[in-house]
Amino acid sequence: MAERICTVGIDLGGTNIVFGLVTPRGELLHHFSRPTEGEKGTDRVMGNILDGISQSIEAAGEYRVNGIGLGSPGVVDTEHGLVIQCAPNIPNWSGQQIRQPIIDRFRLPSFVDNDAKMAVIGEAIFGAGAGKKHVLVVTLGTGIGGGVVINGKIHRGAYYCAGEIGHAVVQIGGRRCACGVEGHLEAYASAKGLVGQVHEALQEGKTSVVTEWAGPELAGLTAKMVLDAAKQGDRVCLDVVNLSSHYLGMALAHFAMVFDPEMMIISGGISLAGKIVFNSVQEAYDRYIYYTDVRKAPIVPARLGFEAGMVGAAAMAMIELNLNEIQNLP
Repeated sequence: MAERICTVGIDLGGTNIVFGLVTPRGELLHHFSRPTEGEKGTDRVMGNILDGISQSIEAAGEYRVNGIGLGSPGVVDTEHGLVIQCAPNIPNWSGQQIRQPIIDRFRLPSFVDNDAKMAVIGEAIFGAGAGKKHVLVVTLGTGIGGGVVINGKIHRGAYYCAGEIGHAVVQIGGRRCACGVEGHLEAYASAKGLVGQVHEALQEGKTSVVTEWAGPELAGLTAKMVLDAAKQGDRVCLDVVNLSSHYLGMALAHFAMVFDPEMMIISGGISLAGKIVFNSVQEAYDRYIYYTDVRKAPIVPARLGFEAGMVGAAAMAMIELNLNEIQNLP
């Protein structure tokens, strides 16, 4: 009987850390989460990562763990295992060495990268992009992340910053992004962008059904409420969703003309809205793309959902380990 092997995949978030055991065929054998506890310092966060890996290895049972992959927020130097820069969702995480402590404790091949890029790899290898070698993935969440797979490998760029589709400019002088720059896609098509635009429309005196749903001063307004109201024909929310989806389709066209993918995958909570988002995205993409008779890349929803980062972290480790089982996949 062939030896059974699996890989530990870890998705580090600002609130929780998700751990999983993944086989070379993409089967998720076991998974769990534990709090990040970033407010208690970087040593606590790193300790929680190491303890979670230990728990994962114990849960492997008859499977041998052959490696570890970790996805972290921020710009990650994959060669040296270092977080170069990180947003404040994990305080003082910039400058943190995240690979060497794993190697020192477990003596297993260990690989690290940006968490969004890990989710990209997960979708490209075991999700909607399985079987494709050139894939563009956009993740629509509180912000917008993404990445590009070229010839079956993630494109990191010279400074480990490739794939930042959320910071593509789609409107000159437009809404201000959380990064401080005007007109970025993230200021429109992210969950925060949808909610912000509805707030602004209501402040201008327009009316919407969401005022009945979100409580006093719209404190409870969510992107899902905006999408649900748009599906019901609410004019304010429908206009916001259509404009944001249009800008997303425009950005996809720009990136497609540079990277020429076989498939474009949209993931994250907003992607679950279905046709009300995808139809507008496709219309805008078709309007702006060039070589339409040649480029046939479909725009599709993701398959892995919130497991993409964890599965992708394991998949990246598998790629680096050159596992035969995934050589026929991207």
